[in-house]
Amino acid sequence: MSWKTKTLPVVFGLIVLSGSTASRGEDSRDPSHFTYARLYCAPDGNTRFQDMTVELRKTNFAPPASPINIGSDFTASRAFFGGFDAGWGAQDLEKRLNHPTPATQFGIVLQGVFSITTTDGETRRLPPGSVFRLEDTTPCKGHITVVGDQPGFLMFVR
Repeated sequence: MSWKTKTLPVVFGLIVLSGSTASRGEDSRDPSHFTYARLYCAPDGNTRFQDMTVELRKTNFAPPASPINIGSDFTASRAFFGGFDAGWGAQDLEKRLNHPTPATQFGIVLQGVFSITTTDGETRRLPPGSVFRLEDTTPCKGHITVVGDQPGFLMFVR
């Protein structure tokens, strides 16, 4: 059975666990903790970043294989891929055209480099392996996403 045919919770769990890149592209050395970037709507309607670190506990996940660290059991109903042209969003950045996310969701960078800028001007560069959670839905002012000089691919999990 290919990885494409596995159930959503298993795929999502494996993606989260395999992410070796913290929210700022730092290498994670402790398999009992995982850090990702959260994009959220502040009370003033502006989008902000926050680093979120979750604790993972040893779990007998797939016996007879050795236990692995599992944590943050999020409910998910959909997962899908998004493909972006190189430079996508650059004009939005020039025009300062923010947009909210259409739904609360995780993004996992599969290929390419994505830069996300919040309304307060903070920009984070997200290379392959980065995990981020988008929570800045309407009525939040949103963020601006720009793809680097190569096409980019994300997996979205809602």
